Amino acid sequence: MLKLTVNRPYKLAEINKPHTTIKVLTPPVYPLENNYISCLWSSVRSYGVEVEQIELSSIVIQLKTNQRTGDVFHLHWIQSCYDLTPNRIPQSLWSTLKNLRHLFLLKSQGYQLVWTVHNTLSHNCSAPLIERSFRWILSRLCSDIIVMSEYSRQEFAQMYGRTHRVHIVPHGNYIGAYPNQISRAEARQELGIAPHQKVLLHLGKIKPYKGINQLLAVFRQIKDPDVVLIIAGLCREPELLAEIKQATEADSRIHLQLEFIKDEDIQIYMNACDWVVLPYEKILNSGGALLALSFGRPVIVPCKGSLSEIITDGKHGFCYPRDRDLGIAINRALSTPAEHWQQMCTQSYALAQKYNWSKIGRQIYKIYQQGV
Repeated sequence: MLKLTVNRPYKLAEINKPHTTIKVLTPPVYPLENNYISCLWSSVRSYGVEVEQIELSSIVIQLKTNQRTGDVFHLHWIQSCYDLTPNRIPQSLWSTLKNLRHLFLLKSQGYQLVWTVHNTLSHNCSAPLIERSFRWILSRLCSDIIVMSEYSRQEFAQMYGRTHRVHIVPHGNYIGAYPNQISRAEARQELGIAPHQKVLLHLGKIKPYKGINQLLAVFRQIKDPDVVLIIAGLCREPELLAEIKQATEADSRIHLQLEFIKDEDIQIYMNACDWVVLPYEKILNSGGALLALSFGRPVIVPCKGSLSEIITDGKHGFCYPRDRDLGIAINRALSTPAEHWQQMCTQSYALAQKYNWSKIGRQIYKIYQQGV
């Protein structure tokens, strides 16, 4: 585990709004499976910034015809820049070099390059040498790097050696980003869950690194018939999907909804559950945890990545230090008195409120101001 040390991060100067509008160009994010990007750009636009989603190649075409249409190029998820298709490494390498050349061109034409680091390496890294090399070069090209926690800042420095103008801007909440009108009773009725049952929820895209198999193994050790586990989300991994179905077919307490959950239906699952369980095998930042907190639901999470900075054990949920301690954390949650659970729900929502988008939008706006 990365050991945290206390270093003073790069501090932004207080800057007033400029007379000219800052225009940010950013690659489109496909698919829009959560509202992080829309919340981010809405908050930035509130400070007078123009944002246009446009492919990198289209900007290059404009530059070749002497058209510069923006001031900032802001990258988020960058996997498309190095296109690591299995069994096509030569083509992937060529695509990576082409995109690096494009980024060099943008920088030479005066664009401020900004990169928000969501992961120091992609979760399913098929060509680590190419990916790490691309990220190392990108870290040198960018004027400013945005990370979401002190842990992320130090891991990024350790992996890529970049410490200058690395700004900590936390992940924002999802309060108001999704509908939230349904009551707890209505949500449970919708899902066929009794009022007295205790409900554990895992919501979101189902991927190997999210520890679903471990969660299922632990849940099978729980014999209480009134404890329910809901797994809701799309799974595009055929082997993992088969394992989940096989592991759950004999246990009627496990409810599977293995499909994309629509925005308007997220409230049903969140308001029906008591705890959101996110047993990541590896993680840097967790939008899933912020989503749970935004609905006032405490979480059960490992003490990994940024989670150890966000979640206070016993207040916003339960953090477990080792993977094998997931069962202990779940049992702590299930034995929590109702009054204490209600307090944790209130404290979880209050924590989410601290990560408001107005503050985050201002932080990013100041980063743009400094570089333009």
